[in-house]
Amino acid sequence: MKKTLISILALMTTAAVLAGCSASAKTTSDTTAAASAAAAASAATTASDSGKDDGLVIAGIYKMGDATWFMQEGKASQAVVEAAGGTFMYMDAQQDAATYMQMIDTCITQKVDGVLVCLPDQNLSQATVDKLTEAGIPVIAVDDPLQTEDATLLAPWVGIDGYNIGESVGEWAAQYIKDKNLADDASFGIMLLTADSISSCVPRTEGQLDKIKEAYPDFPDSRIFKADHDTSAEAGNTAAATVITGNPQITKWLVLGVSDEGAQGAARALEAAGLAADSCCVGLGGYLAPDEFAKETSPFKAAAYFSAKDVGGTAAQELLDYIKNGTKIPEKYAVSAKIVTPSDDLASIMPEYVS
Repeated sequence: MKKTLISILALMTTAAVLAGCSASAKTTSDTTAAASAAAAASAATTASDSGKDDGLVIAGIYKMGDATWFMQEGKASQAVVEAAGGTFMYMDAQQDAATYMQMIDTCITQKVDGVLVCLPDQNLSQATVDKLTEAGIPVIAVDDPLQTEDATLLAPWVGIDGYNIGESVGEWAAQYIKDKNLADDASFGIMLLTADSISSCVPRTEGQLDKIKEAYPDFPDSRIFKADHDTSAEAGNTAAATVITGNPQITKWLVLGVSDEGAQGAARALEAAGLAADSCCVGLGGYLAPDEFAKETSPFKAAAYFSAKDVGGTAAQELLDYIKNGTKIPEKYAVSAKIVTPSDDLASIMPEYVS
């Protein structure tokens, strides 16, 4: 049965992957039920048909499957699974809750051996775990945890050390403020691109703000602004533009993101407002940094780089070890980060993102 299903999926691979890689990351909350059903079927792709007949099948469901971070993470998981003689299914939920849940059902119907998920809405955590547990399919959450409202984990999690990474960004930001002599400049403001509905993003902002406040305890709250978004470039652009337009007294911005996409969106908003020259955006992830650094006029001047390969590879290996050997999956695994700027040797630091 698995062999037949994987063969069908393989026939859909080319169209689905090309569609996913050419699209830009965006929210699709207005997706109709019919479109969601079609996406759920077509997005269940395998990057390779090299697994053994009727062998191990691992699915990876990602909330923004056309984003660079998730594609890199998925490739890392795929490499680990295929090295073990299995097949990896890469699935794009397109930031849509209905599509995501249909993909969970697809995994259950196809009786996959394990699932890696980064869900588009953490309110779906309990439903995800309940469905997969009932089907006897182990799951590991990647990036965004599967958890209850009080932050109790419902499944093992592999992601980034959000607060400490936020602190490293905050330290860099504090030094930037000092170097540019901006602390007492009334035309200078700090914009925190928050994502308060995503639990894994909240500590990133907390770490950023704590370090800035530690360095500048008297920095006025009236010059610290928050712009909430869903971590996508489109939403980051809209949120940042709203804050910029509403505060014309600020002409020099330091924007601290919780994702590279959000920071990129804010960079475009600053350019549109004519404020890029005296402003700076800091991304989080680093995967968009090489292209942004190559643009002389981009205000995207720094990023906290961490490895999608580490997250994807670790999660896949933990799942395989459990399925094959019964090895207990650690409750948490968090990767660390390094701040990168245009002057760094990006080819040696992040070779996966430098062509």
